Amino acid sequence: MIEFILEQIWSMYDVQDIYTFSFLPDYVGDINYPVEAYKISYLTPNEDGDSVIASGVIFIPVESTCPLPMLSWQHGTIVSDDAAPSEKIDDNIIGVVSASHGYVVVMSDYLGLGSGEGFHNYCHSSTEASAVIDLIINSKDLISSFGLELNDQLFLMGYSQGGHATMAAVKEIEANWNDELVITASSPMAGPYSMSEAQTATLVSEGYPNPGYFPYVIFSYQNVYDNIYENKSDLFKDGFENLLDMYDGTYSMSEINNEIWSIANDLYNIPSSEFMPLDMFDLDYFFNFSQDENHPFRLALEANDLLNFIPQSPMSIIHCNGDDNVPYENALMAYDNFESLAQEELVLLDGGNFNHNECASSSIISGKLFFDTYAQFCNQSLIEDNRGIENVSLLFDVLGRNVISSSNSSFLFKQYDNGSFEKIFLIF
Repeated sequence: MIEFILEQIWSMYDVQDIYTFSFLPDYVGDINYPVEAYKISYLTPNEDGDSVIASGVIFIPVESTCPLPMLSWQHGTIVSDDAAPSEKIDDNIIGVVSASHGYVVVMSDYLGLGSGEGFHNYCHSSTEASAVIDLIINSKDLISSFGLELNDQLFLMGYSQGGHATMAAVKEIEANWNDELVITASSPMAGPYSMSEAQTATLVSEGYPNPGYFPYVIFSYQNVYDNIYENKSDLFKDGFENLLDMYDGTYSMSEINNEIWSIANDLYNIPSSEFMPLDMFDLDYFFNFSQDENHPFRLALEANDLLNFIPQSPMSIIHCNGDDNVPYENALMAYDNFESLAQEELVLLDGGNFNHNECASSSIISGKLFFDTYAQFCNQSLIEDNRGIENVSLLFDVLGRNVISSSNSSFLFKQYDNGSFEKIFLIF
């Protein structure tokens, strides 16, 4: 760890205001502690294995008197440095709410975002995983220096690119870090786990809402593998080859999307409603990519698929079938690849016919509730001892909606009036 700086403090009344003004249901979490947020700088390897500075943020429950679980949140796609978690701490509601409940929450900006060094390697599983793991390890040292204690429970969750980064971190930790880190549970959400198939299929989606994702992947893999193209004009049609300049950390994805649509309309007379990401690319390049199983871009995509392992810890894969950015097929493929050999709890939750943005809030709430059923908080022993004589105060589904006992949902949560949770599976 290089340095840490206290950035913000929330009283318990401030946390209550977050619940009120964000319209969060009470059962999202208990308000047990004030919260402090620290921006942290740490070292992590880049694509060449050289140590570089990365940044992130850590949310800490103040005045805790017992060992705490850790929750690592992985953020979704961003391009501008000032949109990184450590630069927009106020926007990280999941960090404040979870820390007040009793988790230490860490959020990496990933390599090359925030105040970190280098280019951000978008959806590159290796550097996503290392940035997440190195922040977890460095945060443990920081927690210890504050006189606080962790209880060795580790939870990982993330949405969109964060789902990909979460899955990458789970795979890496369970393969190579078991002596130091043991995952209690994870929840990858709406992530592109099948970069080479399910996600590539969206190249021909008319009106795709974020065409800027595709140059982001291409420029990132060129930065990592240095063989995706010799010249940008080999891959991009005229007008699109200069998009690289917009991925320098000063533009937003919205600005990049608008530039792409403007080029398409001005040079090729294609309106945004009819534009396909494929319209940016040279057709000869795409033909060679589609026909050659050993094409460098195909191999790069396959290297960053996250389907070729079996989770060794409980996992809740959450995705909405109406996702218009990251096809639901990603979640189905992950579940189908894992299910037959998984030894721990594995759940695939379909959040319904909601698009990528609409699905986010309910997915994140569901992921946290899944973790709460495993987490050991200060009063865990009291909760377990008393559960048998306590009454159920709430029953709600995976989207956090109140339900009646006759609901058709097969996976529900019970909240008891002592604050504890229980998962229930209904068989019809």
